[in-house]
Amino acid sequence: MKRSEIVFSLLHIPLDLLMIVMAGIVAYLLRFSYLVSSRWPILFVLPFTQYVNFLFTVGSFSLIFFAFSGLYQLKATRSLVHELFLVIVAVTSGVVTLALWLFVVAQPFESRLIIFFWWMLSIFFVALARIIVKKFQQYLVTRYGIGLHRVLLIGHPNPGSSPRFASLLSNNPAFGYAVVEELTTLDLGRVHTLVSQHAVDDIFLTDLAFKEEDVFDLVRFAHRMQISFSFIPSLFTSFRTELHPLAAGLALLEVKHTPLEGWGKLIKRTVDIAGALVGLLVLLAVLPFVALAIRLESAGPIIIGLKRVREGGQAFTLYKFRSMIKNAHELKFTVLKHKNERKHSPLFKIKDDPRITRLGRFLRRFRIDELPNFINVLQGEMSLVGPRPHEPEEVERYKKHHLQVLSIKPGVTGLAQISGSSDLPFDREVELDTYYIGHWSLILDLSILIRTITFVFTDKSAV
Repeated sequence: MKRSEIVFSLLHIPLDLLMIVMAGIVAYLLRFSYLVSSRWPILFVLPFTQYVNFLFTVGSFSLIFFAFSGLYQLKATRSLVHELFLVIVAVTSGVVTLALWLFVVAQPFESRLIIFFWWMLSIFFVALARIIVKKFQQYLVTRYGIGLHRVLLIGHPNPGSSPRFASLLSNNPAFGYAVVEELTTLDLGRVHTLVSQHAVDDIFLTDLAFKEEDVFDLVRFAHRMQISFSFIPSLFTSFRTELHPLAAGLALLEVKHTPLEGWGKLIKRTVDIAGALVGLLVLLAVLPFVALAIRLESAGPIIIGLKRVREGGQAFTLYKFRSMIKNAHELKFTVLKHKNERKHSPLFKIKDDPRITRLGRFLRRFRIDELPNFINVLQGEMSLVGPRPHEPEEVERYKKHHLQVLSIKPGVTGLAQISGSSDLPFDREVELDTYYIGHWSLILDLSILIRTITFVFTDKSAV
């Protein structure tokens, strides 16, 4: 645990209280403003000093909900979206508890509008303050190395292992990690030397292809030296599991399918419908311009229907704006077959694919070609978030463990799409999709959707 992480975690406590009080003051001023009072006349008396004292009392009590929500963890690795969700939950819990307390003691507050404004503004103020603090932390890490974690990577040099992971860390300094060395063998003596020389903070095991006793020795060493130990999950360890103790020293680890059952399925479908309706409004807004551009560049349909496979191996028609020349699908199996860069993968991929039109590259670069996917979502054939839908010919080449991705609806976007897009090795794509299937949550979906928006402007692999 870095000293700077402790300082920033403790800083959040008074800062959250200050934001709650400031939100209450703004809510008070807003209620007494002409804009609001002209619509809802003021029929009560609420002295400002008395109100501020009330704010500090209730605000201090609200911090209990922040603590129970995990917002004051000393080492929080959650995403910004997850943190903002926890802020909403904590603030809302505080407001609801306040409303219940006022009801129980039969002491109604002078203005329900102030309470409403205070609730909304508290979420905004607290979230804004936490975003600023997080960005400032990232600035200190990237500019001055304050809070930087020195990491030792241990793993075999195979695809998806330490070289790729080391590159990911070095290309994203805001993550706060600096790789001190990469070891391809698990030599505990060498590990001990490097830990002493570089004051290592974290050890990352980038694959699990080592003897169990060696891994256990490494974990015990890390704990003894008070070093954080983590490992990158393989396909098997990415499954969602549940422990069932049977007897002393004996337990079963049951592999669960997915939380997308029962209420989870209903919630996801509701979000899909709402998101699809918004997406279709965007589609209608850009349709005239995209249609005109496609028609001017080349002859052919504006929106095309492509054969894809969804959950359970069912075939469906995927709708997209046309971004390729005529007979593009047939060319893949004839003149372009020998140019496939993924001969050991079920997928077909060519860099600078000659079938893509000049306009098509622009449409793909900003994912505009995928806007008609929202028609599929509304029809229930796809979800907003899920595994990438593949062609029947590609699915036929799946290995047995690849078929797991066909257990839920494919998505317009997904965990694999925002983790490397088309540059991602197929087996790694399957690992990510398998993890998503086993660990689905509404928070995870919202996080992926928000990250997709930012990813559109930074990812260049789509073309």
